[in-house]
Amino acid sequence: AKENYLRLARGEIPEWVPCGMPYKDHGPPTAMAGPLTMWVGQSELKPMWSQPREAWRDFWGAKYIPGPEDTGLAGIPQSYDFTLTDITKWRDLVKKPPVPDIDWAAMSKAELDHIDRSQVALSVALGMQPFEQLVALTGFNDAFCYLYEEPEEVKALLNFMADWYVPIIEKIVEHYKPDLVAIADDTAAQHHPFFSPDMYRDIFKPIYAKLSKPATSRGVPIDFHNCGRCEDFVGDMIDFGVRYWNPAQKENNIAALKIKFGNKIAICGGWDAALTEDSTEEECREAVRSHLDRFARGGGYVFFGMVGSGCNMFAVPTEKQMRVNGWIGDELYEYGSKFYQDPKNR
Repeated sequence: AKENYLRLARGEIPEWVPCGMPYKDHGPPTAMAGPLTMWVGQSELKPMWSQPREAWRDFWGAKYIPGPEDTGLAGIPQSYDFTLTDITKWRDLVKKPPVPDIDWAAMSKAELDHIDRSQVALSVALGMQPFEQLVALTGFNDAFCYLYEEPEEVKALLNFMADWYVPIIEKIVEHYKPDLVAIADDTAAQHHPFFSPDMYRDIFKPIYAKLSKPATSRGVPIDFHNCGRCEDFVGDMIDFGVRYWNPAQKENNIAALKIKFGNKIAICGGWDAALTEDSTEEECREAVRSHLDRFARGGGYVFFGMVGSGCNMFAVPTEKQMRVNGWIGDELYEYGSKFYQDPKNR
């Protein structure tokens, strides 16, 4: 499963259609190092999805409150009384946090002892999400105003934070020796990006490149999480080392992106089947076959498709959803295992 998955980073055709989840004997393609490496610096080394029930501030002073119970109390920025009400004064309010005193060799050994590196690709996630961090400090409305009115101040702030993270990222990549480095930042809504490609390239792309460099300089590919209709940025993502893009939501023109970029980037998702927990077995199986025929040909594709939870990792599936997802997974195995044996699919 590891080698099959990593072939995509090299633009090669996998032996079978990879899946972002384990299915039958194909096993999980990746393993994630523990929450310490994932969220270093984000909030006192605590993972964002297991915060206390009271409000708190992250390392940069942004205020968070716990989300609803069914999100596992996942932290969300407080929607009033923002830390930064004048971007030109960020130097007075945003201070570099202390560098965590971490025994990297000991921590990496402890976290990796349970992972069979010969079987699964190790992924480590970085804590800084540039656009979302800006929004957490200023709120959405002011963030958009600052991007237009004070772009140089925004760039200065984001570089200030990125420069703090980069030495830590260097340590993570050095000691964990990951197969993938994961970055996340949601830069689009359902129908449009939050800003133009020109603004993206001027302000955000250089930050992503800076955060990615400790990995890309060592030949480690980037796995990038970006929700919404962000297809305008895919070419730029490839430029700074992204080889896997998730969740590649259906609002994007996946078919056009496949034609334009081929297998330069692995599209992880694109699931657009109109299935429900009441769908029949044949409807589920046909949806999987149709989906793979459209998007998996030529490689560059990872399957993510289910009914129920969506992006909520804490949602507990119903019995009906489990039955439907069982059919989806079974057909993925039956059809996807032999998919690339057919010359027309290679």
